[in-house]
Amino acid sequence: MHCRPFALLMNEPSIPRPPRGTSSLQAVRESENPVGLSSPDSTRLSLLALGGLFLLAAWLRWRYLVTVQPYPDEFVTLLAVKMILQKGVPVLPSGLFYEHGLLFSYAGAAAGALFGFSRETVRATSMLFGLLTVLLTWHVGRRWFSPGAGLLAAVLIAVGPDAVLWGGRARMYTLLQVWVLLALYFAFAGILFNRPRWRHLALAFYLGATLTQFVAITLIPPLVLATVGVGWLVARWRGQTAWFRSRWTWLEAGGLFAVALIAFLVKRAGQPKGVVPLEATGRGVLEGIAQVAAIYGDFSVSLADSWGALSSFFIAPEAFVPTALALLATGWACFNMLRRRSREGDYPTLFLALVLAVTTLEMLLFVSSERRDEKYLFMLQPALFLLAADGLTRLGKQIARVWPAGPVNLKASQAVNLRSAVLNLAFSLVLVAYTWPFTSALLAVTGSDYDTAFGYVRDHWQDGDTVLTGTPAAAALYLGRNDYYAVRGTGGYAYRILWRDGQGVDRWIGSPWLDTDEQVHAVLSASSRVWLVLERWGLIKEYYSPLTMQRIMAMTDFVREDNGIIVLRSRAGASLIPENPTIRMSANFDQQVSLEGYHKTWQMARNPDGEYRDLDLILYWQVLRPLPYDYTVFVHLRDEDGHSVTQADHQPLGPVFPPTLWPVGQTIREHSVLRVPSQVPPGTYTLWAGLYRLDTLERLPVIGDSSGENAVSLGQVIVP
Repeated sequence: MHCRPFALLMNEPSIPRPPRGTSSLQAVRESENPVGLSSPDSTRLSLLALGGLFLLAAWLRWRYLVTVQPYPDEFVTLLAVKMILQKGVPVLPSGLFYEHGLLFSYAGAAAGALFGFSRETVRATSMLFGLLTVLLTWHVGRRWFSPGAGLLAAVLIAVGPDAVLWGGRARMYTLLQVWVLLALYFAFAGILFNRPRWRHLALAFYLGATLTQFVAITLIPPLVLATVGVGWLVARWRGQTAWFRSRWTWLEAGGLFAVALIAFLVKRAGQPKGVVPLEATGRGVLEGIAQVAAIYGDFSVSLADSWGALSSFFIAPEAFVPTALALLATGWACFNMLRRRSREGDYPTLFLALVLAVTTLEMLLFVSSERRDEKYLFMLQPALFLLAADGLTRLGKQIARVWPAGPVNLKASQAVNLRSAVLNLAFSLVLVAYTWPFTSALLAVTGSDYDTAFGYVRDHWQDGDTVLTGTPAAAALYLGRNDYYAVRGTGGYAYRILWRDGQGVDRWIGSPWLDTDEQVHAVLSASSRVWLVLERWGLIKEYYSPLTMQRIMAMTDFVREDNGIIVLRSRAGASLIPENPTIRMSANFDQQVSLEGYHKTWQMARNPDGEYRDLDLILYWQVLRPLPYDYTVFVHLRDEDGHSVTQADHQPLGPVFPPTLWPVGQTIREHSVLRVPSQVPPGTYTLWAGLYRLDTLERLPVIGDSSGENAVSLGQVIVP
């Protein structure tokens, strides 16, 4: 059979199955061409529309590239690219071989070598692959379905918010899309024309996908099922021998096995989950493969939870219409099959639908919970959009056939094609209008401001300073160092810890891991100044237990926050606050919050202004119901006549963790410092505490208060 790629092949009207021995391609060529107007004017118009769409896609990705701050994972990719430029291999300062996004890291390094290493250069590499996906999607849609379908699918890729996002980030997902789309294209061509060399090309592109993102390994079962199943249907429809009955089948199966083996070994070399380095022995290799399978595979018994992790890929507002259209196309193709009125254009529909459905089912059931994320389905977004475009053009073709004829003197088929072209253009504009609000909202969120936060630290750096972060790769790129790493070492963060000579270090830079609160205290209370640069979500929710977070806040001073990036500075001599109060009590403030106790210590020191006395006071609060205001805490030290000799008013744990964020039932430990002036004579004083609204100065009532002040006495204090 002549193997010219897919010309006039995929969008024919329902035609009977050709007689045995007759090529379906020949039957198609002998039929009338209904794909669209084939005049030079229509071709130029299509290319003009594609050119405008390409420029729009480039502008959207460039805008994201230059305006949106990096996502934390981007810093690791940037560090890997930098190491390739320095060493030739992506071995990070910790000694870790960073295989994640391996081929993309080398592509970014190539761009860096040509244009200079920078965040923008590596992001632009991702942008170029994203734009290539737009063109490939158009080409595949045009060849498999129709020019109109190719344009519609390209529209969805060009302006889709997820495609814009990953097309502007220094990560590997757009390159992964390119490899997967090429693998699908040549795999289908290989079964359609029974050309082994095209299937071999598909294997080569699939190897590229697995070396770009290990999640591509999940495509093995879908690809096998789709090529065998759809290949059998095509052969049965043509009355020919299925491709998998040829002598090349075992060779191709061996090639697929080799691709999987390479992917597993490369992934294991990168020490997933922080396991020990891969042993270069036969037994070590087999154990390494088993370890990777255990890490990334898991049977899910909760489909609801699994679907919740993946569902946004299909039913998010911006994805709902494409998903519905994809289901329409799939149902239409299946209906044609059942009626034995199938056409060539039904087979790529079934092929893409089978790959997408089986991959999703596999992720729902057999992938570990940590890997169930809609971003891992992004590699199949072109497949979803091609199906959606197929569904929309099928629908448009039916509308065009019942559209009243106009005054133009055209043949019936030409009139249908003209109306279809007009509808496709209208559909394209509708899809842009439908998607635009979601993409605009994406571009309006600039993200956490690492640039300003780390820039402030760099500008105020002094000799002897050190830095502690939860993103060591970011610190290394901005400051050239990361001295301490402190996150919880359990759950989803355990893989971040590597062991080097018995010492836990972060897996990227190799900075010492502070495992316990005592280790954190030893660093933060030392005389040298420590800068802490932490994401808000990491500080108050992810990186630490509530106790550790509150202890860190008690040992540091708040410096600034830049759009979600918090900068703290250590306070020399700070004490480690006790988990529980040394003096217990129970004071109920208006059924909103309860004071459960306190702990106090004296700090005596001398500064250039003379000797000072600080009373460190830890108040232990428990929230009874969600607090409506960010109350201010007041602490008064009073003499025997009831006069305040000093006081400390402050927003507890603010502005990092103000009272309106406090969870109900959780113990909140917050730090107050009363500086006692030198003119206050030693003696016995009384300590009082309470809460008030800063905007009205109205105190929160204390239930059972007998003082008439809506304050709680913390007993007597002896001032030294």
